Amino acid sequence: MWHLHGFDVAILITYVALRSVYIIRNVRYDCLLIKTLDQSMTSSSSSFSSKRQDELQPEHPCDCDLSSRVKTSRTPDNYGRKFRVCQNLLNGKSPSCKFWQWLDEDEGRKDGRRHYMMKPEESYNLTLKNCTLENEINICRMKIEQEKNNNKQELDKVNWKLFTHRLALIVLFLLYVKMLL
Repeated sequence: MWHLHGFDVAILITYVALRSVYIIRNVRYDCLLIKTLDQSMTSSSSSFSSKRQDELQPEHPCDCDLSSRVKTSRTPDNYGRKFRVCQNLLNGKSPSCKFWQWLDEDEGRKDGRRHYMMKPEESYNLTLKNCTLENEINICRMKIEQEKNNNKQELDKVNWKLFTHRLALIVLFLLYVKMLL
């Protein structure tokens, strides 16, 4: 019969979770094929749109009196939220005034995040990553607990040896005193 310890159970849970991730990655979700976790994280790491769908806004110039560009954020926290930037900042030209402003702040909304929803596959991938990280945390906690128990057992062994050596020393001392009398 097999005996599973806490660490073995955690490994088994992680294995099952990873196998189900492999199966779920190929399922269609809201008519979109779910991206793998790595693809999602690399595609959302940039706040600038990779497509040239931005527009010039001459009525809202930047600090260097050029027309500002309107871009769309692609980060998970602000997905779909529009912002203005200096043209030179995006082109890498020098000098840039580093002008940057959320578009919804002009409209009187200070917290524009609630108006933008994350893409379903990004939400799924973040949930999946969260579950994976929770499993890793649980595995680390079990490893720490196991190491703590091993250290306690080792300390008990050392304390027992110390006690027996002290007891032997006391007995030898008493025998020596008895021989002298």
